[in-house]
Amino acid sequence: MQKKVVIITGASSGIGRALAEKYASEGWDLVLGARREERLKELQSNLHTRVLALRTDVTRESDCKNLIEKAIEEFGRIDVLINNAGISMRALLKDTDIDVLHRVMNVNFWGTVYCTKYALPHLINSKGLIIGIISVGGYIGLPGRTGYSASKFAVRGFLETLRTENLKTGLHVLIVAPGFTASEIRKSALTANG
Repeated sequence: MQKKVVIITGASSGIGRALAEKYASEGWDLVLGARREERLKELQSNLHTRVLALRTDVTRESDCKNLIEKAIEEFGRIDVLINNAGISMRALLKDTDIDVLHRVMNVNFWGTVYCTKYALPHLINSKGLIIGIISVGGYIGLPGRTGYSASKFAVRGFLETLRTENLKTGLHVLIVAPGFTASEIRKSALTANG
Protein backbone atom coordinates (compact mmCIF):
# COMPACT_ATOMS: atom_id res chain seq x y z
CA MET A 1 0.00 0.00 0.00
CA GLN A 2 1.23 3.47 -0.80
CA LYS A 3 1.81 5.87 2.07
CA LYS A 4 -1.32 7.97 2.45
CA VAL A 5 -3.30 9.92 5.04
CA VAL A 6 -6.12 8.09 6.82
CA ILE A 7 -8.62 9.47 9.32
CA ILE A 8 -10.16 6.96 11.73
CA THR A 9 -13.00 7.81 14.09
CA GLY A 10 -13.59 5.68 17.15
CA ALA A 11 -9.86 4.94 17.14
CA SER A 12 -9.37 4.44 20.88
CA SER A 13 -10.51 0.81 20.96
CA GLY A 14 -11.80 -2.17 19.02
CA ILE A 15 -11.89 -2.06 15.24
CA GLY A 16 -10.66 1.55 15.14
CA ARG A 17 -7.59 0.78 17.23
CA ALA A 18 -6.81 -2.34 15.17
CA LEU A 19 -7.08 -0.30 11.96
CA ALA A 20 -4.77 2.38 13.37
CA GLU A 21 -2.17 -0.24 14.27
CA LYS A 22 -2.42 -1.81 10.80
CA TYR A 23 -2.10 1.46 8.90
CA ALA A 24 0.77 2.56 11.16
CA SER A 25 2.60 -0.69 10.38
CA GLU A 26 2.32 0.25 6.70
CA GLY A 27 3.81 3.69 7.39
CA TRP A 28 0.68 5.71 6.66
CA ASP A 29 0.07 9.10 8.31
CA LEU A 30 -2.79 8.82 10.80
CA VAL A 31 -5.44 11.18 12.10
CA LEU A 32 -7.19 9.52 15.02
CA GLY A 33 -10.38 10.74 16.62
CA ALA A 34 -12.20 9.45 19.70
CA ARG A 35 -13.80 10.75 22.88
CA ARG A 36 -11.35 9.04 25.23
CA GLU A 37 -8.34 11.30 24.88
CA GLU A 38 -6.14 9.39 27.33
CA ARG A 39 -6.56 6.21 25.31
CA LEU A 40 -5.81 8.08 22.09
CA LYS A 41 -2.60 9.49 23.55
CA GLU A 42 -1.56 6.03 24.77
CA LEU A 43 -2.22 4.59 21.31
CA GLN A 44 -0.36 7.46 19.65
CA SER A 45 2.72 6.81 21.80
CA ASN A 46 2.81 3.18 20.63
CA LEU A 47 2.59 3.89 16.90
CA HIS A 48 5.77 4.49 14.93
CA THR A 49 4.47 6.83 12.26
CA ARG A 50 3.16 10.41 12.09
CA VAL A 51 -0.01 10.56 14.17
CA LEU A 52 -2.37 13.41 14.92
CA ALA A 53 -4.69 12.37 17.78
CA LEU A 54 -7.65 14.61 18.56
CA ARG A 55 -10.41 14.29 21.11
CA THR A 56 -13.48 14.01 18.90
CA ASP A 57 -17.09 13.48 19.85
CA VAL A 58 -18.71 12.65 16.50
CA THR A 59 -22.12 13.73 17.82
CA ARG A 60 -20.79 17.29 17.73
CA GLU A 61 -20.62 18.72 14.23
CA SER A 62 -17.94 21.19 15.32
CA ASP A 63 -15.69 18.35 16.54
CA CYS A 64 -16.01 16.59 13.17
CA LYS A 65 -15.26 19.79 11.29
CA ASN A 66 -12.21 20.37 13.53
CA LEU A 67 -10.96 16.81 12.93
CA ILE A 68 -11.01 17.31 9.16
CA GLU A 69 -9.55 20.84 9.28
CA LYS A 70 -6.68 19.76 11.56
CA ALA A 71 -5.95 16.80 9.26
CA ILE A 72 -5.60 19.16 6.30
CA GLU A 73 -3.47 21.61 8.33
CA GLU A 74 -1.14 18.83 9.46
CA PHE A 75 -0.87 16.67 6.34
CA GLY A 76 -2.25 18.76 3.46
CA ARG A 77 -4.50 15.99 2.18
CA ILE A 78 -6.87 13.17 3.09
CA ASP A 79 -6.89 9.87 1.22
CA VAL A 80 -9.14 7.69 3.38
CA LEU A 81 -11.87 8.46 5.91
CA ILE A 82 -12.95 5.52 8.06
CA ASN A 83 -16.23 6.26 9.83
CA ASN A 84 -15.84 3.73 12.60
CA ALA A 85 -17.13 5.48 15.76
CA GLY A 86 -20.16 3.61 17.02
CA ILE A 87 -22.35 2.74 19.94
CA SER A 88 -24.74 -0.15 20.44
CA MET A 89 -27.83 -0.80 22.49
CA ARG A 90 -29.44 -3.83 24.06
CA ALA A 91 -33.14 -3.58 24.97
CA LEU A 92 -36.57 -4.26 23.53
CA LEU A 93 -38.19 -1.16 22.06
CA LYS A 94 -41.17 -1.44 24.42
CA ASP A 95 -38.78 -0.95 27.36
CA THR A 96 -36.46 1.62 25.79
CA ASP A 97 -36.37 5.34 26.48
CA ILE A 98 -36.57 7.35 23.26
CA ASP A 99 -33.40 9.19 24.32
CA VAL A 100 -31.45 5.95 23.87
CA LEU A 101 -32.49 5.83 20.21
CA HIS A 102 -31.45 9.46 19.76
CA ARG A 103 -28.03 8.78 21.29
CA VAL A 104 -27.41 5.75 19.07
CA MET A 105 -28.50 7.62 15.94
CA ASN A 106 -26.40 10.67 16.86
CA VAL A 107 -23.21 8.62 17.14
CA ASN A 108 -23.69 6.08 14.38
CA PHE A 109 -25.55 8.05 11.71
CA TRP A 110 -24.92 11.74 12.35
CA GLY A 111 -21.27 11.13 13.25
CA THR A 112 -20.80 9.54 9.83
CA VAL A 113 -22.69 12.35 8.10
CA TYR A 114 -20.73 15.15 9.80
CA CYS A 115 -17.28 13.69 9.19
CA THR A 116 -18.12 12.71 5.62
CA LYS A 117 -19.59 16.13 4.76
CA TYR A 118 -16.46 18.01 5.85
CA ALA A 119 -14.02 15.50 4.34
CA LEU A 120 -15.88 15.14 1.04
CA PRO A 121 -14.24 17.91 -1.01
CA HIS A 122 -10.77 16.77 0.05
CA LEU A 123 -11.56 13.14 -0.74
CA ILE A 124 -13.00 14.02 -4.14
CA ASN A 125 -9.82 16.00 -4.82
CA SER A 126 -7.58 13.04 -3.90
CA LYS A 127 -9.92 10.51 -5.54
CA GLY A 128 -9.94 8.95 -2.11
CA LEU A 129 -12.02 6.46 -0.19
CA ILE A 130 -14.82 6.80 2.35
CA ILE A 131 -15.41 3.74 4.50
CA GLY A 132 -18.41 3.18 6.72
CA ILE A 133 -18.20 0.47 9.35
CA ILE A 134 -21.74 -0.77 9.81
CA SER A 135 -22.86 -4.23 10.92
CA VAL A 136 -24.91 -7.18 9.79
CA GLY A 137 -27.54 -5.21 11.73
CA GLY A 138 -27.49 -2.74 8.84
CA TYR A 139 -28.88 -5.45 6.56
CA ILE A 140 -31.13 -7.43 8.91
CA GLY A 141 -32.94 -6.03 11.94
CA LEU A 142 -31.53 -7.46 15.15
CA PRO A 143 -33.94 -8.11 18.05
CA GLY A 144 -33.21 -5.92 21.05
CA ARG A 145 -31.27 -3.50 18.88
CA THR A 146 -33.94 -1.46 17.12
CA GLY A 147 -32.06 1.84 17.30
CA TYR A 148 -28.73 0.21 16.47
CA SER A 149 -30.06 -1.59 13.39
CA ALA A 150 -31.95 1.52 12.26
CA SER A 151 -28.79 3.63 12.57
CA LYS A 152 -26.72 1.13 10.59
CA PHE A 153 -29.42 0.87 7.89
CA ALA A 154 -29.32 4.68 7.71
CA VAL A 155 -25.53 4.75 7.33
CA ARG A 156 -25.75 2.14 4.58
CA GLY A 157 -28.41 4.13 2.71
CA PHE A 158 -26.43 7.35 3.12
CA LEU A 159 -23.20 5.82 1.80
CA GLU A 160 -24.85 3.90 -1.04
CA THR A 161 -26.42 7.15 -2.20
CA LEU A 162 -23.13 9.01 -1.83
CA ARG A 163 -21.45 6.35 -3.96
CA THR A 164 -24.05 6.82 -6.71
CA GLU A 165 -23.76 10.62 -6.56
CA ASN A 166 -20.00 10.32 -7.12
CA LEU A 167 -19.80 7.67 -9.83
CA LYS A 168 -17.92 10.08 -12.10
CA THR A 169 -15.78 11.97 -9.57
CA GLY A 170 -13.31 9.20 -8.77
CA LEU A 171 -14.43 9.01 -5.13
CA HIS A 172 -14.70 5.47 -3.80
CA VAL A 173 -17.17 4.41 -1.10
CA LEU A 174 -16.89 1.15 0.81
CA ILE A 175 -19.40 -0.23 3.30
CA VAL A 176 -18.02 -2.84 5.71
CA ALA A 177 -20.44 -4.97 7.70
CA PRO A 178 -18.65 -7.12 10.29
CA GLY A 179 -20.53 -9.92 12.01
CA PHE A 180 -20.55 -10.16 15.77
CA THR A 181 -17.31 -8.94 17.30
CA ALA A 182 -15.84 -9.28 20.76
CA SER A 183 -14.85 -5.61 20.89
CA GLU A 184 -15.81 -3.06 23.53
CA ILE A 185 -18.94 -1.99 21.65
CA ARG A 186 -20.70 -5.08 22.98
CA LYS A 187 -19.58 -4.40 26.56
CA SER A 188 -20.61 -0.76 26.50
CA ALA A 189 -24.00 -1.15 24.76
CA LEU A 190 -26.68 1.16 26.11
CA THR A 191 -29.48 -0.44 28.10
CA ALA A 192 -33.17 0.49 28.06
CA ASN A 193 -32.65 3.57 30.22
CA GLY A 194 -29.30 4.58 28.71
